[in-house]
Amino acid sequence: MKVAIVDDLKTELEMLRGYLMDFAVAESKEFDISTYESGDRFLEDFSGQFDLILMDIDMPGLNGIDTARAIRKVDESVVLMFVTAMPQYALTGYEVDAIDYVIKPVSYPDFALKLKKALRYVKQVKADEPVVLSTKEGLVTLNISEIYYVESALHYCIYHTKDKEYRVRENISAVEQRLSPFGFARCNAGYLVSLKHVKAIIKDDVIVGDYTLKISRSKKASFTEKFTKTLGGL
Repeated sequence: MKVAIVDDLKTELEMLRGYLMDFAVAESKEFDISTYESGDRFLEDFSGQFDLILMDIDMPGLNGIDTARAIRKVDESVVLMFVTAMPQYALTGYEVDAIDYVIKPVSYPDFALKLKKALRYVKQVKADEPVVLSTKEGLVTLNISEIYYVESALHYCIYHTKDKEYRVRENISAVEQRLSPFGFARCNAGYLVSLKHVKAIIKDDVIVGDYTLKISRSKKASFTEKFTKTLGGL
């Protein structure tokens, strides 16, 4: 996940970078972190490449609010959170669709709590990203959120949506690697399931939309744990 930190104070940049790295270790996440000491410098480099932006409001030159307005002209969906000592101005952030703000001085527990919220929004944004499937009939584009589960069938994978199936020649392990960051998990060797579409786990069955799939004994504990975290928004 690509994260940008924008703050005119180097000590704040390094502190937030450290908090992100601590969070990554604690929560088994991976962050690619870039830091910028001004809004102007950030905008020189920005082309819509980030998933999450953490930004101060009170900065010399271009302040955080004006920087955010410029960001929205390039990327309407990137998740933006303000980190500021000026809560009276943070409310203005909602005009630029900032999801929240953290008040300085920043404590790690408060930061971690707000970061979890931000990552839930990132996951929602990414779930609407398209994937291109190369089927026998030609190329098909699906949003990740449309996929209920993927079934392994010999040298093929079958993508199941609400009312259609798409057969693609590929390995399910490769599909798992691509889709697992978006809330997909194996319920057995042959099925990769979108956890957001799981309605229930009943004994050895997983109810995914209108589909009923078998869950293997070896996968049940890890699959149930991942499903529970998804319900909790983690």
